[in-house]
Amino acid sequence: MQANNQPGSESGLQFADVYDQHFDAVNRYLRYRVENPWDADDLTAGVFLKVLENWYRFRGEAPWAVWIFRIAHNLYIDYLRGRQGKVFSPEELHHLGGGGSGPEEKMLQSEEAQRLRAMLAQLAPEQRDVISLRYAGELKFSQIAAVLNKSEPAVRMIHHRALKALRAEYQKDSEGR
Repeated sequence: MQANNQPGSESGLQFADVYDQHFDAVNRYLRYRVENPWDADDLTAGVFLKVLENWYRFRGEAPWAVWIFRIAHNLYIDYLRGRQGKVFSPEELHHLGGGGSGPEEKMLQSEEAQRLRAMLAQLAPEQRDVISLRYAGELKFSQIAAVLNKSEPAVRMIHHRALKALRAEYQKDSEGR
């Protein structure tokens, strides 16, 4: 007899399973978005604390990833509000790719990656959201749409425009060198 009335109990899915399946992607997404890795780790812990606290509210209308990334995105927005609208700092640009601060990591960072990070910081916030959820969070367009409460075609268009802007800026920057 199973005494667990939590979501997924009929399939044996437990909090530990959901945590194991989604922790890396959530942490990568938050490390991509915040100033330093310690803040990202704190936010990641906060995401899974909220997941655990609200476990009984999950109804299965959307995939776990959508529900969890909606929580992560909302916590990120709260974090930004606490920073008084500061979007990216130079240190945050350094950590976008999850790079460390040791001498070996610094040496491995390429000029191309630094250029790309600076270009990402120039995107509109909505475009940064889509790009970070797509590549750092590894979500599908349909999942991103659910997280951001937008239609899938709108998300695809935002993604397309962001990549187009990045390509144009990259070409312009390359020609100026």
